[in-house]
Amino acid sequence: MKHLPTCLSLIVIASVLAGCSAESIETPPPTVRPVKLIEISDANAGAVRQFPAKVAATKQADLAFRLSGHLVEFAHLEGQHVKKGTVLARLDSRDARNTLLNREADYELAAADFKRKGELLRRELISQAEYDTAQAQLKSSQANLASAQDQLSYTQLKAPFDGTIAKIAIDNYQMVQANQTILVLQKDRNIDVVIQVPESLASTITNINSNTHTQPVVRFATKPEQAFAVTLKEHATQVTPGTQSYEVVFTLPQPEGITILPGMSAELSIDVADHKAGSTLSVLPASAISKRDTDGESIVWTYNADSGKVHAQIVTLGKVTTNGIEITQGIKAGDQVVVAGVQYLAEDLKVKPLRWQRGV
Repeated sequence: MKHLPTCLSLIVIASVLAGCSAESIETPPPTVRPVKLIEISDANAGAVRQFPAKVAATKQADLAFRLSGHLVEFAHLEGQHVKKGTVLARLDSRDARNTLLNREADYELAAADFKRKGELLRRELISQAEYDTAQAQLKSSQANLASAQDQLSYTQLKAPFDGTIAKIAIDNYQMVQANQTILVLQKDRNIDVVIQVPESLASTITNINSNTHTQPVVRFATKPEQAFAVTLKEHATQVTPGTQSYEVVFTLPQPEGITILPGMSAELSIDVADHKAGSTLSVLPASAISKRDTDGESIVWTYNADSGKVHAQIVTLGKVTTNGIEITQGIKAGDQVVVAGVQYLAEDLKVKPLRWQRGV
């Protein structure tokens, strides 16, 4: 019995040694390689520019009479819509009517005299010169009659197009002079938006319809939460006096449900990025790009945050710049690309982003 404690001690020691041996042969967990990542940003981010703008009428006319006279009919109001051909104002036409009657009488007399002279010439009772004189008098009286008819028509001021009376410059029953502005008529089917563009962007914006994916939009101060698409209408080729900028005009149909008047302020947003095929998507350091042995394709390694794995992505290279190598195809904004240690990576290898710590 005295050897029993000794046997128990030996058994315990053997068990402990066996446990230690079992732990020593366990396989250590695989090391997850840390990688340095860079997130691809949108190469065109910040390319949308906002410009202060002013609303202008697509077409505007300062209407005036072509002759002087007494205004006797002028009943329209500012802001009133009128149709093309509507009589907007009328002058006292009595003098013009009397003149027309005289010219009609002169013409009828000249026509009768010319007819008689023609019969007399046929009978050889007058000379050819007398006949020619009668013919000339007929033409002159005909021209005077047409002029008198025009003068009578000038006593009416008609709308040259559908539009809105923007401003009235005179009151009814006043004496007006020839070419004195009576009212301002603006075309209201479309409206224009005018901006001033710096010379650095002038060539880009004047070709905006052909080199952008997104159409320019305008927001008006009366309803800033809503954007309206606009199209390029025209642009100046000389700088605006006092500035080093060019005037560019965009146009759009009159928006429904909102009243937009010339002179109102607005904001025009334009994408000035170059979206042509083959344009640069990003610039990566040379350390991020490798050539695959199997097919010779240029690849980068993209990181999937959900799975924690990397994937070889074929890319198309552009120019070599001082900042790195341009990538024209194969990646998109938001992709995370490994930029160091790519020679140690393999497809679906599990990695972890390298976290920089203070002092490291």
